[in-house]
Amino acid sequence: MYRLPKHVTLKHLTAFVAVAQESSFTHAAKRLFQTQSSVTSLVRQLEDALATRLFDRTSRRVLLTAAGEAFLPRVMRLLADFDGVIEDVVRFGALERGRVGVAAAPSAITQIIAPAAAAYAARYPGVRLYLSDDNSGRIQRKVSAREVDFGFTSRWTDAPDLIFEPALRDRFGVLYRHDDSALRPGADGAVAWQSLAGRKLVGVVDETGIMALLRARADLPIEAAAPFYEASSTTSQAALVKAGLGVALLPALAAQRVLEPDLRYALLKRPTVERSLCLIRHRDYPLSPAATALADAIRDHLRRGGLPTGCRPAPARPRAA
Repeated sequence: MYRLPKHVTLKHLTAFVAVAQESSFTHAAKRLFQTQSSVTSLVRQLEDALATRLFDRTSRRVLLTAAGEAFLPRVMRLLADFDGVIEDVVRFGALERGRVGVAAAPSAITQIIAPAAAAYAARYPGVRLYLSDDNSGRIQRKVSAREVDFGFTSRWTDAPDLIFEPALRDRFGVLYRHDDSALRPGADGAVAWQSLAGRKLVGVVDETGIMALLRARADLPIEAAAPFYEASSTTSQAALVKAGLGVALLPALAAQRVLEPDLRYALLKRPTVERSLCLIRHRDYPLSPAATALADAIRDHLRRGGLPTGCRPAPARPRAA
């Protein structure tokens, strides 16, 4: 297998193509903004390195040899590919191209990611977005495996390879039927946890992170940690509540996705319980410029407000490098 001599450079190949296309060292030099002697030297060096004559020189014209004819189209493709690679990298850095993958809780996608992505896409129309809705456990695994650039959800479990940046505080409330006479919010629109004593609750699977948070609170009614019914998603929870099987404990952000005319939602007080939604990224791999810009767009969206009642941006803190 022959290897390209180390001293053959892009300058040599560019000079060769220019002379071949112009059939003249003089015209090629003008095209390349170089002296004729410089172009002649570059072509001679290339021929010496390849041990092959590429041009037949006459007093009137410069013609390609058979070897030069075979060499020309391949060199032109190589230079075009090189230019394309450089252009792609430059555009990637300038956010004119790229792809960003985000895994988030469904409620976060609806209320936060999608609106932020709309503003982001208007500014960077050449960057493609991939959004994946999932539960907290699987989102963390996707970020760890680098299947997505970052996640947005509550912390499921400690993970030394991940950075959790608190972004949103999301207060818990209760989802109930509109005709549930046992639940009547006070003047502040909230109900007390004690009003749930003895009620059948509809919970969600552990990997959402919701049940882990509720079970960690010893000051809540025992029903909060041991729901009578269990669903795989907030949509399924809402369906069971609508059917009259019980009430559901939901963060305010999640409740917005499932509210409909037959359902009501009220925040819970005494005590107040909140979950923290985080921007989750890999500790060992910095975000790409495109992913960094989207994360910034999400932070900007949270700061601008317009969040559901019960939601508020998390206090800002220095971000890890």
